[in-house]
Amino acid sequence: MHRSLRGALAACLLCAFALPAAALTLGEAAPDFTLNDLDGKAHHLADYLQAGKIVVLEWYNPGCPFIVKHHGTHKTMNETAAAAAKDGVVWLAINSTNRTHGDFVAPAAHKAYNQKNGIAYPVLYDSAGDTGRAYDAKTTPHMFIIDPAGKVVYNGAIDSRSETANVNYVDAALTALAAGK
Repeated sequence: MHRSLRGALAACLLCAFALPAAALTLGEAAPDFTLNDLDGKAHHLADYLQAGKIVVLEWYNPGCPFIVKHHGTHKTMNETAAAAAKDGVVWLAINSTNRTHGDFVAPAAHKAYNQKNGIAYPVLYDSAGDTGRAYDAKTTPHMFIIDPAGKVVYNGAIDSRSETANVNYVDAALTALAAGK
């Protein structure tokens, strides 16, 4: 494998082998957090839940080729997030890249990346990785859906993208949740 591709793929793994954490199971309470966005505005999960919102968390690293694919080539994230927003769903991206890592992107560059790629929802910094460890987020993108009661109702991939078919798991989970399932 080419060295830069190997490095990029390694960057997609947040902490898969570094620090053990218990995997969140469906129905379990979502760990609360307060993280700042690119403008320094604090986002507190409990505030969204108290407002009765469904929250989607997307673990995010602009250096990850899978993130680039889902925001660039396929537009999976942007389209799914825009459709969810119409239904009042809050979509938050979380970047757990450590400030000392080569893939860390400072706020100004991050904003430019977001604008270029049509990312209209908040990107939150988790540079210490505490929230990533609390959720046991392993890769980017790693997706979680939290219902208004604060329970994890989805934990996994955005989709099943393959050469022959694609199932958008997050969209399916949001549809099921809206139907009371």
